[in-house]
Amino acid sequence: MDPRFFSASCVVWLRADSGITLNGGTVSAWADQSGRSNDLSQSTASQQPTWTQSGLNGEPELSFDGVDDVLTGPSFFGLLSAADSWMTVAVCRDWTWGGSTAHNTGRAVLGAPSGGGGYFNQTMLSQAGGGPGGGFYNGSAHKTAKAAAAGSQGAALVWSMRNESGDLTVRVNGADGTTVSGAGSVQSQATTLAVGHGTGSGTSTAFWDGAISEVLIFDGALAAVEVAALEGYLFARYGV
Repeated sequence: MDPRFFSASCVVWLRADSGITLNGGTVSAWADQSGRSNDLSQSTASQQPTWTQSGLNGEPELSFDGVDDVLTGPSFFGLLSAADSWMTVAVCRDWTWGGSTAHNTGRAVLGAPSGGGGYFNQTMLSQAGGGPGGGFYNGSAHKTAKAAAAGSQGAALVWSMRNESGDLTVRVNGADGTTVSGAGSVQSQATTLAVGHGTGSGTSTAFWDGAISEVLIFDGALAAVEVAALEGYLFARYGV
């Protein structure tokens, strides 16, 4: 399965077994495998995630410390042809609950910009708040979608956010969660793409506390049959 050949263009594809630049045991750069050179990096050694050769299902992964580890790259808004149609996917595990029910204040596996504001986040909410979620600021209000169930802390997740013509859905391990109809478009302030940090006012609680194996971003919402194919590949690869 090659995500570069779906109907919606794959604009970011990060895999922990490819494109890794190591600084000793930490990762200073993560090269995009989509062919579009949307690479991420971190020049400050103390803020670099740790690379592990044998992670989820024996595959490599990056571990983020939940304090200040983050990799940053291109503008998220700049990746999109239409601000109301896109999809993000993350494979992760070994995480801890966030502290909120809102997308812009919890621990984020993905966020934009990398600090401040509340424009785009794929966020771990509190257990009571629904667990895996995410959302964005649409210019007038914050919109947050959530998983069907919070699940168990630290569980392996194939976790996606799909904004399809302005309707936002979070999907975890093959099950759709809530859909926010008419959520609208992500705003132009959603600039610096960050892996491992959200827009929670720059606080430590916005940093991802756990491991990440793979990240994909699509310039458009995949069709249901394509979502199934992508999930099938990820389930098999990571034993989820």
